[in-house]
Amino acid sequence: MSNETTVNTNANIDERMPDYERTLGFWDLFFISVGVIIGSGVLVFTGRGIAQTGRSVCLAYIGAAVWVVCTAIPTFLMCSCIRLIGGGYTQCNLFLGERWGGFYLAIYFLGQMGLNLYAQTFALYFCEMVGGGNETLVAAIMITFFYALNFFGVDFMSKAQNIMSITLLLALIWFTVRGLPKVDWANFFGGEGWMTNGWGGLFATSTLLTYSLMGATSLMPYSAQSKNPQRDIPLAGAISTFSIAILFALMGIVASGILPIDQVADQTLGVIADHFLTRPEYFFFMAGGALCAAATTLNGLIGSVPIPLVMLSHDGWLPKSLGTLHPKHKTAYKYLFIYYIITMAPLFLGVDISAVTDMTLLGSYVQTAIFIFNMRKIPDMFPEQWEKSIFRMPRPVFNVVMWVCFIGACFNVFGQITNSDWKTIGFNVAIMAVGIIYSLVWFKSGKVHPTVSYELES
Repeated sequence: MSNETTVNTNANIDERMPDYERTLGFWDLFFISVGVIIGSGVLVFTGRGIAQTGRSVCLAYIGAAVWVVCTAIPTFLMCSCIRLIGGGYTQCNLFLGERWGGFYLAIYFLGQMGLNLYAQTFALYFCEMVGGGNETLVAAIMITFFYALNFFGVDFMSKAQNIMSITLLLALIWFTVRGLPKVDWANFFGGEGWMTNGWGGLFATSTLLTYSLMGATSLMPYSAQSKNPQRDIPLAGAISTFSIAILFALMGIVASGILPIDQVADQTLGVIADHFLTRPEYFFFMAGGALCAAATTLNGLIGSVPIPLVMLSHDGWLPKSLGTLHPKHKTAYKYLFIYYIITMAPLFLGVDISAVTDMTLLGSYVQTAIFIFNMRKIPDMFPEQWEKSIFRMPRPVFNVVMWVCFIGACFNVFGQITNSDWKTIGFNVAIMAVGIIYSLVWFKSGKVHPTVSYELES
C-alpha cells in the first residue's frame, strides 16, 4: 500500500465539498475528547485489569497511556498541518493512496459497530442505580435521544457534551479524592497483590486498558467543523489524554487499594464505590460518572460517524445520494439514520455486541500502524504547514518520534493478538482481505473519483 496520492499544495477544494458549520473551539473539542475517552471502558476494564495484574493496575494505566500516545502523536502532527474534510478517509487517501478507500471503509464500518455497547452500558448502570427496569428499553431511548441530538447540528451536540463532560469529571474526581485517603498505603506497593502475573501480566493489562484511554484521535473527524483545527485539535487531544491517564491511574489505586484483591477483581467501579461512598455520593458517582461516561462517548462518536462516510460517498465508494447534508442543520442525516438502525438492531436481535466489538479492534490497530508508518512523510508533503505547526521539531527528532510511535503501535497490535483467540484473528484477517479486494475491484471499475478533501489553512 504505497502513497499514490499527489499532494496538491494549493488544496483547491472541490466546490461540492460538504459545507459543514465551523463552530467548534478548543473547549468544545476538549470536552468531546474527554467524553469519548472516559467511556464505559474505565468502569468495566479496571476490574478486569485488577484480575490480571493486581494493584499494579495503576502502572498498567500509565503503560496504556504510552501506547495510546504512540498511536495519537502522528495524528496530532498531521492535524496541526491540515484541515481534514473527510476525517480518517482523507488520511487514508493521503498516506495509503486513493485506491485503498475500500480497505478503509471495511475496517471503519466494523469499528463503529460498538456504538450499541455504550447504550447498553448506560442501561446497565441506570437499572442498577434505580433498582431494576427494562435495560433494552432504556438503551433504545438513549440511542434515539443522542441520534436526534446530533441531527440538529454539531453546535447543539457540543453544548450538551460540555455539560455532561464537566459533570463526568466532577464525579470521577470526587471518587478519587474520597477514596485515596482510604487506601492501605502501607501494603499497597509490593506483596502478594502487586503484579500478580509478573511483567507479562502487566504488559497484557496495559494493552487491554488502551481501550479505556482511546478517544483523542476521535477528534480528527471534527477537523471539518472546527474553527482552528490546526491548533485546537492537537492541543485538546494531547492535554485530555495525559490528564485522563493520570486520573485513571489514581482511580486504579483507589479501586485496588481499599478492598482485598479477590473482592474487586472483575468487578465494576460501581461495586467499589458502594463500599466507601455515602448513598448521596454513590448516586452522584453512578449518575454523573457511570451514566455520563457512557452518554458522552455515545454522543461524541455519533457526531463523528458520518463524516468519513460523506466523503466516501462524494468520491464514489458509496452512493452519492447518501452523503447529502441537511440544508439547515448541515448534518449527514441519511447516514445518521442508517447508523441509528444499525445501532438499534442488536438490541432486538440478541447480538452479543461486546464480542463483536472485541473482534474488530485488531483490524483497527493494524490500520493505525500502517497509517503511522506512512505518516513519516508529513514534513515533505506539507513543508510550509509543517514549519508553522505548533509541534514542529528538528527532522532527526521527528524521525525518532515517528519510529517510536510506529514501534509502539506494532506492540499494541502484538498485545491485541495475544489477547485474542484464533477465531478473532481469522475474522480480522478476513475483513481486511475483503477490504483489499473491494478497493482493487471497485477502484478499477472507474466509478471512484477521489478529490482533494483537505485544506492547508484554517
